[in-house]
Amino acid sequence: MSVPQYSMTADTLVVPRVVEDPVSDPETVVYARILKLVPSSENLELLQSMREAIINDEAPKNAGAVPIEDRHLHVTLVHARLLKPYREKLKALSAAGKLPVPPKAVLKKEWVIKIGEGDQLGRKSWAVELVNQEVMQGYVNQVMGLIGGQPNPEPNRVFHITLANLTGNLGDSVR
Repeated sequence: MSVPQYSMTADTLVVPRVVEDPVSDPETVVYARILKLVPSSENLELLQSMREAIINDEAPKNAGAVPIEDRHLHVTLVHARLLKPYREKLKALSAAGKLPVPPKAVLKKEWVIKIGEGDQLGRKSWAVELVNQEVMQGYVNQVMGLIGGQPNPEPNRVFHITLANLTGNLGDSVR
C-alpha cells in the first residue's frame, strides 16, 4: 500500500466509516455542496470545550457569541461555487466511497475572532484554525485532481472550524 503524499502520520490511513450521524471517528470527508471535513470524536470533545469557554467567558470581546451546534461543526475544504462544475463527479465518488481518506485535523490550541471586513452585515465569528494547513491543501489538491479540477482552488483559504458567531447559524459566519 502506498502512502499518500498528504499523510503526516499513520493514523491518516484509517478507512473512514460511512455514517448517517455527522460526528464520526476518524475524520470523514462529506460532499454536501461544499467539500467538508467532519471532526473526529476526539476533536469534537476539544471543540466543545473551546466553544464552552467562549460562551462562558464574560470578556467584552466574546459578548454576543452564540454557539454553532455540534452537528454543524466542520472544516470547509472547498466552497460550493468552485465545486459546481464537478458536482456529479463528486456525488458519484462520495456515494461509492472513493474519496481519498482525509488527513487528521490538527487543531490550534487557541481560538481566533474573525470580523467580516467590508461586510455590511457586521459578521463576527469565533473559530479555531488548523495547524496542518499545508497537509489539508495537499488533500484538497488530491481531490481536485481526481475530479479534473485545478489544484489550489482557494489559495487564500485558511482551514478552520467555526465554533460560534452572532446568530448560531452557519451562514452568518465570517468566511
